[in-house]
Amino acid sequence: MNFLAHLYLTRNQPEEISVGNFMADAIKGQRGLANYSPLIQKGILIHRAIDHFTDTHPIFQKGTKRLHQGYGKFSPIIMDIFYDHILAENWQKYASVSLAEFNSMQCEMLSKYLHIMPERTQFWYSVMKRDGLLHSYATEDGIASVLSRMERRSGGLSKMGNAIVELKEFKPMLNTEFKQFILEMKQFLDKEFFESVQLKSRVG
Repeated sequence: MNFLAHLYLTRNQPEEISVGNFMADAIKGQRGLANYSPLIQKGILIHRAIDHFTDTHPIFQKGTKRLHQGYGKFSPIIMDIFYDHILAENWQKYASVSLAEFNSMQCEMLSKYLHIMPERTQFWYSVMKRDGLLHSYATEDGIASVLSRMERRSGGLSKMGNAIVELKEFKPMLNTEFKQFILEMKQFLDKEFFESVQLKSRVG
């Protein structure tokens, strides 16, 4: 899952859990965990659990298989971005605040923890704040920009900028698949993971 879905899934949790979730990609292995508070550590672990659930889920794997011939190992990254687009485009079905407001709220919350974030995370925060990154996911033009940016970061190897074609082609199928996937994701977090780390608040 990409930034929007990750922040959405921990939106009702304590701030530090969302912060850990947001910065988790920049924290490698177990050694890096010790540098952070227990709640941020939990956020990092939740992020990893979300990623593992996603990468091994049959619905997500079906989507990556559709992309594999054109994008190879980059197919799961593209699917993460596609899922953020589907969530953003249907945001009113999943949240009680507007997507623009959610982007602003998350930026305000994350800004309080910039001093502990790795440089890579600080970069994505700056993009999120400057460009309204989460809000931009709701449009195909916004997703095209994200895909092009990711292609540049791969040195052009991923060809991800072309994947907007597949997004348009497969969108009806993606909408149907995502609806079931996000339901199962919430059930997983509620029953299997949040309880296992004994968090008091729960995903709504």
